[in-house]
Amino acid sequence: MKVIKNCRLVSALTEGFYEEYGDVYVEDGRIRAVVPAGSEGIKTEADEVIDAEGKTLIPGLFEMHAHLYGFIFNPYELQCMTAGKIIFGALDFANEYLRQGFTTIRDCGSSYNCAASIRDAISEGIIKGPRIVSCGLIVTPTETGNDTFSDLYAEADGPEEMRKVCRRELQKGNDFIKLMVSGAFMNEGAEPGIQIAEPEEIEAAVAAARRKSTYVCAHCHGTESIKAAIRAGVRTVEHGTFIDDEGISMLKNSDYTYLVPTGAVGLYCLDESNPDVSAELLEKSKAAAEIEIANINKAYEAGLKLGFGSDIDLAALRAHPGYEFIARKEYYNFDDLDILLQATKNSAEIMGFGDSLGTIREGKIADLVLVDGKPDEDIYVMTKPPVMVMKEGEVLI
Repeated sequence: MKVIKNCRLVSALTEGFYEEYGDVYVEDGRIRAVVPAGSEGIKTEADEVIDAEGKTLIPGLFEMHAHLYGFIFNPYELQCMTAGKIIFGALDFANEYLRQGFTTIRDCGSSYNCAASIRDAISEGIIKGPRIVSCGLIVTPTETGNDTFSDLYAEADGPEEMRKVCRRELQKGNDFIKLMVSGAFMNEGAEPGIQIAEPEEIEAAVAAARRKSTYVCAHCHGTESIKAAIRAGVRTVEHGTFIDDEGISMLKNSDYTYLVPTGAVGLYCLDESNPDVSAELLEKSKAAAEIEIANINKAYEAGLKLGFGSDIDLAALRAHPGYEFIARKEYYNFDDLDILLQATKNSAEIMGFGDSLGTIREGKIADLVLVDGKPDEDIYVMTKPPVMVMKEGEVLI
């Protein structure tokens, strides 16, 4: 039994407890009780007492759009690396996320099935790390620019091939399907705004995923690709750069599909001093930035439940701790508490973990992060290293 005493708690992230300060008891990897600070609490004696000294305790953070194999930005250099180097680089990336308070990571495409391998090693207790949800290779129609990430894509054209390739990625033990529905900014020669997957191909991928009780996460920048993905029944629309009013309305009226903006990668690709950003990528990013900001802010103002994803590499995460928090404050224009909700409660619910993660409540898994400050009032608190990171009741940081 552990007790974290004298915690400041955020009411929007703490269920069934309405005081500002509390003591949180943890036993067998779960939250046993949340009681007023300094009260008698539960009668079982704690084996370990952690004094939070009034710092803020929040649920473990979620990263819904990672590429753990991408521990460097250069895709061609990654293609030349061995499987072993990729796996160890991906593990380093995963643990950097953990050091910044992210206890759950959804990997949206990695080579050598490295994310699933690391996931399994963590689950089996061989190594320590965050909780990982993996898709394996990214499924894509044949398209201009695919060679930029040739080790990352599994090409499929037509519904039959689409079903086959999706089934193969799930056969490898992956948790969901990632599908390219539009072009991509980082693919050389590609047009991000165009739809590259036919409706019947998207539907085939969704059907294959649902047969295995899982879902499709859809890469969508283009206006029509976003709407086609929503109609086909994908779980998440990633990026959403050119979403229009109709697309926002479709998401608003859906009880299944959600938008996951990725502001940090947008900021990163606008950095003219970044040697990894090609002239083509910089030009595409500059042309789209104002449009994206306006569209994502409009989606936010419409009241959409947004997931939290960044789509950045390891160097960017290390150079800019809390990069997506900064992006949602400065690149977009979100309120501090809403950003915090997106990184915890919203993402947990979108990923299907709402009953066990995402808020602090008796009976939930004890993924907990202690931070020095009040992130619900000042989101820049999330750019500083957390004081403590607990996953399933074990203090890892």
